[in-house]
Amino acid sequence: MSQRFSSPPRLVLGDGALEQVAEELPRLGTRALIVTDPGIVAAGILDTVRDVLTASGLPLETFTDVIGNPDIATVDAADKARAAAKADILIAIGGGSAMDVAKSVAVLATNGGSITDYEGVDRFDNRPLPVIAVPTTVGSGSEVTKGAVILNPTTHVKMVIVSDLMFATIAVLDRRVVAGLPGRIAATTGMDALTHAIEAYVSKGANPVTDAINIGAIELIGGNLVAASKGDPDALYAMLVASSMAGIGFHDAGLGAVHALANTIGAQFGVHHGTANALFLPYVMDFNLSAAPARFARIARALGEDTTGLTDEEAAQRAASAVHRLARDTGVPRTLAEVGVPADAIDELAAAALVQADLPGNPRPVTIDDITELYRKAQ
Repeated sequence: MSQRFSSPPRLVLGDGALEQVAEELPRLGTRALIVTDPGIVAAGILDTVRDVLTASGLPLETFTDVIGNPDIATVDAADKARAAAKADILIAIGGGSAMDVAKSVAVLATNGGSITDYEGVDRFDNRPLPVIAVPTTVGSGSEVTKGAVILNPTTHVKMVIVSDLMFATIAVLDRRVVAGLPGRIAATTGMDALTHAIEAYVSKGANPVTDAINIGAIELIGGNLVAASKGDPDALYAMLVASSMAGIGFHDAGLGAVHALANTIGAQFGVHHGTANALFLPYVMDFNLSAAPARFARIARALGEDTTGLTDEEAAQRAASAVHRLARDTGVPRTLAEVGVPADAIDELAAAALVQADLPGNPRPVTIDDITELYRKAQ
């Protein structure tokens, strides 16, 4: 069977990354809309980025009402702001939510209609407006992926809109925007990136190119996540790079059961995506070990575990133990109760997770009973 690897957007990273992009903006359009959320405004990050990009000479308007788990109404409001500003460039500043809204608006600007019209793969024809993605967390990887996830509040389903045309034009990895990232957010978004890399490495769609990128991301995350959660600036920048690597590594390889479980509690209870992934990753790894022991053994080594003299099965156990330890050491939520999901919702959640688009990529077949048990382990 043939495999694929989609070329990600151009990465501009390191010192002076924002300044370089400011120089390039006039070649992409004439007016820009910045898409972000209130937390980015309150943290002063919007001002930091906007002050640099002002050097481009382009008018810069802002939409600051992005919410966590953005929904159709958020996309519509941002699109109205884009039209009012006559913007022909979108600049997303934030985590996955801001990126997904900006990419969705870019699609609507050139294709019209509602974002619900484009749910699925390759459902539109016209190239979206240019998107500049400036990630401020260290987890989603949305700055380098070819799609968006938008909540439909009527169906309580997270719609996935995917196309090779949806890559951002430029992804900007600048250490300044993550230097003050709170430890709690660094921990949950960092575990999100680790989930992307691990799920993609063991997924049914993995290939040699995605393998190399994902193992590299796992190594960077294993060596920097705990320090990043304690505010170390060099570790935070390393995690920013690792997050983009994991994003590049998963969008063709696919994901698995962690995302099926996490997306469901995100859609029904509003749980932050990175938090939900962090919650389920250790338990799903335990479940999947028997299906891909050699791959989990390689993950163990990437996480710094000594597997000398161990069988693949024994080494695979070290991978799961290492991730349980990372979850503990970074203080991410470990139970459904901590994120406000009641035990009596598990049966309904399991039924919804069973039809999630990410589930078929899981290396081990998953039944409704398996999903129910995974939710119960996380109680």
